[in-house]
Amino acid sequence: MVYLEDFEEFQAAAQALFAQAPLRTRYLIKYRHTDSQSILKVTNDRVCLKYKTDQIADLKRIEQFSQAFARWMVTKNLDDINLPDAELEDAKQAAKPEAKRKRRKG
Repeated sequence: MVYLEDFEEFQAAAQALFAQAPLRTRYLIKYRHTDSQSILKVTNDRVCLKYKTDQIADLKRIEQFSQAFARWMVTKNLDDINLPDAELEDAKQAAKPEAKRKRRKG
């Protein structure tokens, strides 16, 4: 069990671990309310990587990592694991609300 201090290092190591054994690798998030800590864990039963944070600013990174991990799990070609998903980007653009037009009275 290894606690990594840097989030980018954790993400790169988790991606490498997933690329080695995609069917055995799993991901877990644990939130400890008493300590206000989030603990991320990626394991394949042989190697266990952990990242611990209590910073609110890291929540956005955790959310992006969760989305990336889900994308890795459904990808068909592991060689394209680093490429951005065009379908996801299109969905994000479509989900953005349009600006409301101001109506004139009278």
